[in-house]
Amino acid sequence: MMKKTILLGALLTAGVVCAFPFRTSCGIVLQISQTIADNMSLDQLGNYLGAVNTQTCPGSGAVAIHIYYH
Repeated sequence: MMKKTILLGALLTAGVVCAFPFRTSCGIVLQISQTIADNMSLDQLGNYLGAVNTQTCPGSGAVAIHIYYH
């Protein structure tokens, strides 16, 4: 039982480490998988985040997506 608890904790921690926050136009913060971002160009990522925003905040209209990276 202890091994399962430690393994589950490690997986949850890894899931949090491998994600980045995205604040939608209606103020909801979502965790986006870093794996998704790593396999997209900046334009593709911007389009994806725009689609996520539209699904999360229906009726928000056109929004500008700003991606900060280093």
